[in-house]
Amino acid sequence: MENVETAIASSWTSRVFRSVPTYGPYLLLHTVPWLLLATVLRTYAKAMPDALALLGMILVQLAVFIAFLLASQKMIELANGWTSLSRLAFREQVVFGWRVIWRLLSLFFLTVCAANLAGIDRFAAAQLWFGFDGIAYPWWQGPLQLWIAIVSMIAFMLVVEKGMDRRPRFVGVLREFRFHGRHLSRAVVYNCAFLIAATFLQTQVAKLLSPLFDGPGYGQTKYLAFVAWILMFSYIRLWGIVAILTYTLRASYRLRPQTTATSSPAGPV
Repeated sequence: MENVETAIASSWTSRVFRSVPTYGPYLLLHTVPWLLLATVLRTYAKAMPDALALLGMILVQLAVFIAFLLASQKMIELANGWTSLSRLAFREQVVFGWRVIWRLLSLFFLTVCAANLAGIDRFAAAQLWFGFDGIAYPWWQGPLQLWIAIVSMIAFMLVVEKGMDRRPRFVGVLREFRFHGRHLSRAVVYNCAFLIAATFLQTQVAKLLSPLFDGPGYGQTKYLAFVAWILMFSYIRLWGIVAILTYTLRASYRLRPQTTATSSPAGPV
């Protein structure tokens, strides 16, 4: 009887959230303004003094996360799941994004310190700071791609926690990993492979376009083309990562139908 009541409640909740207007296929573009903001901030931050550059990069992470949040919401809906994320107002999205970003930055700090204590080269350890930035923008190939894939999984599960109207905490991620660890581990592997391929492709394209971007002439047009090029790849990287995480987690919930209705916004599917 309890399972029947849970299924009915889940079905009703799903219909309620799906009644929210989604503006058709154009909703796939709702991440573009945030990625564009992050791209412009990131471009200018590199030329700022150290303190301002640090602040600029934090704002970049916040903008990327909000794009990540919106993409996760839409991808869960496309996977026939339900989530409360659509109820978040703009201010709530920003507040939620900041709560997640400072948690991730704290995790990065502790990880960098642990790497230094373990005797890892300081330059290699410092790359761990780029865990979230690497979701949308390319960094060096190698172990960093695996770290970015792990960070994307953690960020996605924090979004899932919020979608269940829970506080976004690492303890919640650990709880969910206990039930879905095998599939989430697969998602990390898949995303690592995707990031390696995307970074390689973007690097090769950059080499082909370098005469255009580095050469004289064109002025503002050249700058706009450069921003558009980075924006295009950041869009592909973001949606590719979110799609892999969403559909891999959905597969896990399909194997656990008894917990689907009460455990995650990724189901029922």
